[in-house]
Amino acid sequence: MKKEDKIKVVEEFVGVFREPGFYLMDFKGLNVAEITELRSLLRQSNVSMRVVKNTLARRALAEAGITDIDDFFVGPTGVVWSPEDSILPVKVLIDFLKKHEKGTIKAGMVDGVLVKEDDMTRLSKLPGKQELYAQIASALNSPLVKLAQTLNAVPLKFVRTIDALAKKDSPEAA
Repeated sequence: MKKEDKIKVVEEFVGVFREPGFYLMDFKGLNVAEITELRSLLRQSNVSMRVVKNTLARRALAEAGITDIDDFFVGPTGVVWSPEDSILPVKVLIDFLKKHEKGTIKAGMVDGVLVKEDDMTRLSKLPGKQELYAQIASALNSPLVKLAQTLNAVPLKFVRTIDALAKKDSPEAA
């Protein structure tokens, strides 16, 4: 690899390592078809994966000012990240690894905090960004719906009372 190419790769990964969340995957044991399937699943979820040389990754980490995770760049390592959601990549990876039982997630960085392999399953159970947006929208919408129902109930009750009085006073009711 030419020096210019190495510089470009390091610059690219400095940007990746500054994302809110990225994960390191050891893909040993996966065959070409399984890696292709993984990349397809990641692409469908708008998640990126790239294999990088460990020395270039360590340089990019140093330039990004991250020191906690550089020890995990040993052996074949794929870097997985999403610019939209820091939890989504680990969800996709955990689902894939449960199905294939090959490969591992070495570690990850979420909002500047090192997440080791032991905590990945718990992390994958957290709601993603879109799910949180839906929960917030629901929580904000619920009081408004109840207020509208309450405000609507007052005139409706009044109309029903008038209707009942009219039926009571009508000659047909007697």
